[in-house]
Amino acid sequence: MLVYRFKITSEEHEEFLREVLIQPNQRFLDFHTCLMESSDLFFCEHASFFLTDKKYRKNTEISLHPVAREVKRYNQELDEVVVTTVTTRLMKDSKLKDYIEDPHQRLIYEYSGNANHTFLIELVKIADADGETYFPRCTKWMGELPKKPEIIPEPPQPEVSKPKESQPKIPLPDLSALSRLDGIEEDEEEIAKIDSNLSDFIFAGKPDETRDPAPANSVTEPDDESPEQDNGDSREVDDLDEGMEHLEDYKDIDRIGMTYSGYGEGSDDD
Repeated sequence: MLVYRFKITSEEHEEFLREVLIQPNQRFLDFHTCLMESSDLFFCEHASFFLTDKKYRKNTEISLHPVAREVKRYNQELDEVVVTTVTTRLMKDSKLKDYIEDPHQRLIYEYSGNANHTFLIELVKIADADGETYFPRCTKWMGELPKKPEIIPEPPQPEVSKPKESQPKIPLPDLSALSRLDGIEEDEEEIAKIDSNLSDFIFAGKPDETRDPAPANSVTEPDDESPEQDNGDSREVDDLDEGMEHLEDYKDIDRIGMTYSGYGEGSDDD
């Protein structure tokens, strides 16, 4: 069983070197995976192999994902250069043995991910597998690719609510001062004096004509010595009220209602 031995160098970093063993019937996708793992390239947006001549001039492209490209070709029948659109071949469908014709075949591998890298690949030997069963595998590596510092996004900061404006504190009176009121007793004579002179406090500074000692809506209590007015209706009602607990006890409801209201037809106001 034959294996290909490829030497891989970096176009940007001279100290970088890898050697990979891979079988002819394996696919370019296997080669791509081995190159990524041996170079610590774990994130890939796009990658392509290019078959080249001895001066590394690109020819056929074999890509990780399908890519449509415009290709200029000379058309002998039209005797002019014609631009045509072609879709690249895919790594998963392409075996190495179908594209390796030169024992010193050269290729270019372009990688695009968190950084862009270009690798120069050369077939240095076709040999027996010597009982090896695991392919592809990296048998030699030197140097490392520089890694860009990983930018870790800052976590979103929680919104800080503005502190509420503190209200000024009202100082509380000293409760011990209230103990001074415990021994105070009410002076009834002083209270009576204040009540009798209340009008003087209310109308202090006002002219005398503005004072109204007896408001219009106030009710003047009858003098105890004045004789009672003779009102026959009220006496009649009082007589009826004695000994009656319910409205149904009245024999003449209408007459009693007119007596109370003062609007009966038999009243003295007619």
